Amino acid sequence: HFAVGGRVVINNKFAFPATVLKQMVEEQVTGFSGVPSTYAYLLHRSPLANYKDKLGSLRYCSQAGGHMARALKEELRRVLPDYTKIYIMYGATEASARLTYLDPDRFQDKMDSIGKPIPGVTVKVLDPEGNEVPSGEVGELVAYGPNIMKGYWRDPEATSKALDKNGYHTGDLGYCDSEGFFFVLARKDNLLKVGGHRINPLEIEDIILSSGLVIEAVVLGTPDKLLGHKLVAVATPKNGSCSPKDIQAYCAQNLPRYKVPSECKLVRSLPKSPSGKIDRNKCLKLLGCLPDGQAG
Repeated sequence: HFAVGGRVVINNKFAFPATVLKQMVEEQVTGFSGVPSTYAYLLHRSPLANYKDKLGSLRYCSQAGGHMARALKEELRRVLPDYTKIYIMYGATEASARLTYLDPDRFQDKMDSIGKPIPGVTVKVLDPEGNEVPSGEVGELVAYGPNIMKGYWRDPEATSKALDKNGYHTGDLGYCDSEGFFFVLARKDNLLKVGGHRINPLEIEDIILSSGLVIEAVVLGTPDKLLGHKLVAVATPKNGSCSPKDIQAYCAQNLPRYKVPSECKLVRSLPKSPSGKIDRNKCLKLLGCLPDGQAG
């Protein structure tokens, strides 16, 4: 923005999202960028829907910073002005900082996709042996391009795990469809083993968010001697009438029994990293499962 003479409006009062909307109107903001939790709070803790006719200058919104549930995307499209384009983006700090984006014209029919690689970047889906898998098959997303880092500072071990002859290993499992659109299904290191079942927490989180009961949610695995892990959901309710049993009941209606969280904890807000992503380690600490200073 600075390089092309643009203006950047900074608002550090996102705890009061209504003030963000007010400033967007006053400053005639043309673009807005956020992570999933940013949009969750704008949708559920601000009068965004009432601003549809006031955001006349807003040409686009962009989302990065991790997976955003389909329910949030659908609601965002409904309340934003029709002329405001929504860009779904995927990247990594190691990639300075984008790898793919979804063309806004395909938002409706490819809503669950992270889109196609940005110019100059190649993304492939590889099996554990480094072979590219056929369209539709699941593997790890590996990226190559001039924006990929050369390595982690003074950490050759971590560098060798992330980079090889194929490029940067994102750690994300996904697939590419017949049209060349990429989809992310899960983080390799976030998959949980519960009673012999391999479970993807993102699937359960999306179901919880689709209930309309919560603003944001995270599903974690806590140690269990019998099952290996026990599923626990931590969520921020929309209002005081929502109870943990309400969330568990909704999950029971929409998921197999083994994917239903055995516990649910409600909090005012989920801990975030400096970039605004939900911090799973801090959420584990909330549950008393991760001592201070210990990595997950």
